[in-house]
Amino acid sequence: MWNSSRPRSDPMARIVNTSRLFRGLLAALRVEIVCDVGSMDGTDALAFAAAAPASRVFAFEPNPYNLRRMQASPALRERGIQVVPLAASDRNGTADFFIVGADYAAGDVRRGMSSLYERSGTWRAEQVVSVSTVRLDTFLGRNGTATSRVALWIDTEGKAFEVIDGFQGAARRVRLLHVEVESSACIGASQRLYPDVKTLLNRLGFVELATDAPADRDQFNAVFVRRDLSAGDWLRVGSHLLLSWLRYRAAALPRLRAGSGKR
Repeated sequence: MWNSSRPRSDPMARIVNTSRLFRGLLAALRVEIVCDVGSMDGTDALAFAAAAPASRVFAFEPNPYNLRRMQASPALRERGIQVVPLAASDRNGTADFFIVGADYAAGDVRRGMSSLYERSGTWRAEQVVSVSTVRLDTFLGRNGTATSRVALWIDTEGKAFEVIDGFQGAARRVRLLHVEVESSACIGASQRLYPDVKTLLNRLGFVELATDAPADRDQFNAVFVRRDLSAGDWLRVGSHLLLSWLRYRAAALPRLRAGSGKR
């Protein structure tokens, strides 16, 4: 078994296309429930449904402007994706949600910048609304069985730690997760950063497989799996990880050659 206490320089911790790795592992790990937490427009949820067609996909989105478009989406409805009008967090209740101004009729990246944190500067909120929050262990207790194999895709603009803290009661059901993390407080002054997220996941029984950028980037993505996977599951994980790494290196090779030629 891979040792999660190995240092960051361990060659097992690869830089890869984490989105592709996550999708490949959904079927490899026989995931039955996928939670797309911070869905924005359901694009990722559709990709998860295609990668694991036998799974149930829940798309969490608290932003009312994104939510209305998702609820009206024929594509999401036809694929049976369940749109959940909640913000995943570490408590069940309500919270202020800070909405960044965006063009919701177009592919404006700002559609996904709103947060439970109040941003400042360029991303300062234009509107504040009250949204309902839910712990994922509470939600999963109401949806699925005690043995369902779960995967989480977490993209919550600075609130990853709270989302993870909120699924502790169902942690043993979670086989796989993809999480957006920050190495600096670039969203909220009090936000919990990548080392905090990784430490919490290690304590809950997860090991990091890969990231999509060096850990000193302000924001990047990381993939984790449970440390106690079966030997067969680890064999499948290792195969997908190696393939993802080879693909990433092959795609990066022309850039590396071009860079070396300039010196």
